Amino acid sequence: MQAFKLFYKIVPRKFLGVFIIYTIIFVGLMTFFTKSGFTQGDDVFELSEVKVSVINNDNSTLANGLERYINDISKPVEIKTDEESMKDALFFRETEFIVIIPEGFENKFTASDQQVIQTMSVPDSASSEYAKTIIDRYLNTAKVYVLAEPEMSIQEINDMVLNDLSMKATVSLYDHVQSNNLSSLNTYFNFLSYILLAMLISMIGRIMLIFNNKDIKMRNYCAPLSSNRYNYQLIFSNLLLAFIVWIIFVILSFIVTNATLLQTSSFLFIVNSLVLTIVCISISFLVSSFATKKSIDPIGNCISLGLSFLGGSFVPQVLLSDYLKTIGTFNPIFWYVRVNDTIASTGNTYSTLEPIIYGILVQLAFAAALLAISLVIIKQKRQAH
Repeated sequence: MQAFKLFYKIVPRKFLGVFIIYTIIFVGLMTFFTKSGFTQGDDVFELSEVKVSVINNDNSTLANGLERYINDISKPVEIKTDEESMKDALFFRETEFIVIIPEGFENKFTASDQQVIQTMSVPDSASSEYAKTIIDRYLNTAKVYVLAEPEMSIQEINDMVLNDLSMKATVSLYDHVQSNNLSSLNTYFNFLSYILLAMLISMIGRIMLIFNNKDIKMRNYCAPLSSNRYNYQLIFSNLLLAFIVWIIFVILSFIVTNATLLQTSSFLFIVNSLVLTIVCISISFLVSSFATKKSIDPIGNCISLGLSFLGGSFVPQVLLSDYLKTIGTFNPIFWYVRVNDTIASTGNTYSTLEPIIYGILVQLAFAAALLAISLVIIKQKRQAH
């Protein structure tokens, strides 16, 4: 076991510091993302935060009802009614949306379908678009009552519309309710693809460069150790190192996310990350077969960042364009992230294992292909020596 002993003499001296730095940065980022991911409310929109100004030139029952409705669900702002003042108010963001109810609004509204409400808004404001939707909802509801109940007074219609619009329904999004821990595990293992790939290329790749040094190899050829046993010991050492790194990050995943091992999805995440580790070993062998001592770190960073970005580790795959998704099918990280997302979306069941198994098999095929290429390159270089 000479090669094995030498391997593990090199690791703590050369790469323990690298491993600790990578791990601290990764755990710090994951702790931040997982904690902030559950407290942010960016997807919740409230019209009450939108500054809206209503200029009511009609003062009819319907116009007053619409003005009261808008003011109740928004942040009302009083402004001057001349055109220059309104433009200034929008320019300086004193208000975001101006509703102008012209004189004769109620009569025109009950007599025809003509839209008589005028609006002014800040350009490209999403809030103003939602405010327009709110106004349309009020007017459309009122129009339904006008057409269906022509004998009903405007005051009664206004009361009915306000009553209808005050009703709210409770909506539960299954994906969010499903499991916060499951979502945290998905985020953790998606980011893990980058750190695991970068770390293993740096560690295994650099160690293999040391063992592939011409002088060391010539020395080993003279030793009473067959070439096959020497190579087997190197392969076993690399696998053991990668396994130790993988098991440490698996343990950290449950500490950082507070998830439990006693669920189906956790087991599937672990299996998928183990397959990813095999892929990373193959990529590390391939990089070490052609890189030099000075170039291996830049090459490793480019490969790990590039594959992770294109694979959807940092950006959800649903946001990737069709073109990037097509390119991603040639990227093992893309399949790894897809399997993670599938596990998170299906929850703790074995009901949809087919896409998960398919994604894992594709990753193993990538690992076999990359390992075969690296072995061919290594063999050719050995024959050249």
